[in-house]
Amino acid sequence: MSDARARLLLLRAYLLEHTDERHSVTAREIIAYLELSGYTADRRAVYADIALLRESGLDIRVRRRKANEYYVHTRLFERTELRLLADMIRASRVLSREHSETMIEKLSSLGSRFDAAWLRRLGGANPHKAEDERAFFNVAQILAAQEQGKKLSFVYCQFVAKKALFPRRGGERYIVSPCLLIYAEDHYYLIADHPSHEGLAHYRLDKMEDVRALEEPAAPPDLSFDAAEYAKTVFSMAPARQRWVHLSFERSLFGAMLDRFGADVPVDLLDEETFSLFAPVRVSPPFFGWVFQFGGRVRILAPEDVREQMLLMLEAARRSEKER
Repeated sequence: MSDARARLLLLRAYLLEHTDERHSVTAREIIAYLELSGYTADRRAVYADIALLRESGLDIRVRRRKANEYYVHTRLFERTELRLLADMIRASRVLSREHSETMIEKLSSLGSRFDAAWLRRLGGANPHKAEDERAFFNVAQILAAQEQGKKLSFVYCQFVAKKALFPRRGGERYIVSPCLLIYAEDHYYLIADHPSHEGLAHYRLDKMEDVRALEEPAAPPDLSFDAAEYAKTVFSMAPARQRWVHLSFERSLFGAMLDRFGADVPVDLLDEETFSLFAPVRVSPPFFGWVFQFGGRVRILAPEDVREQMLLMLEAARRSEKER
């Protein structure tokens, strides 16, 4: 066969699959592959095809040896990037085990065959994978509603005995204006504006059933809303009131505080070993648990009622231990 255009496409696919920075092929190997595939070629034709592929943007490099060797250097994703993405897919609790492996197969096609084998071989699966695709399919419905600027309707459920989902509010449908999707606490959540809810409401995607986009327009988005800043205030996806909290912490925890509240949080020096900061926090039991994990090296200075809530939680825990 002598179709030059078909041969060019075949050569491109061959180089993408069989070569990378660690694996290269000679012109003789290329000619042998093309002939096995039914295409006639000689060195002059191979060199001309490689030149055309380079002109089209394919980054083909050559190793100058006794017989020059060719390989694809730059790809859409670097090898390390592919590994990071594959690990994230395996770790996701939104995807089922089967769906994760299907996505990794697709991801593998963006590297060479050697990278694909490496991606399949390395990395352990999350033992807590999703048992169904509910959350994944709900993402599609939510994104469609956001794109169209429509309200969203769904039945919200809770887990009961034997891991079964049972509708809340007797199956009454929730109608909300979707704001954004956020991944937190190993799950995807819809952050939405509910007309009867103070502030924004959080809904876990794997607890949402029969999700539909409505014809009714959603509430106009708050242009001042900053998703990244909002995420810093959230210690739990359970509803909680936002408060400005004054914390003190030891010098050794400086990095931990920046990790939690962001590098731009205002920090003051109290003494040689102690700093303080003011930050907006959604006050909830997980927030108090976060403070408690530092064993007294982080203290709540204000507001007084938040300090009192922390003390009451500690007292309740002591009483529970004594009653055992």
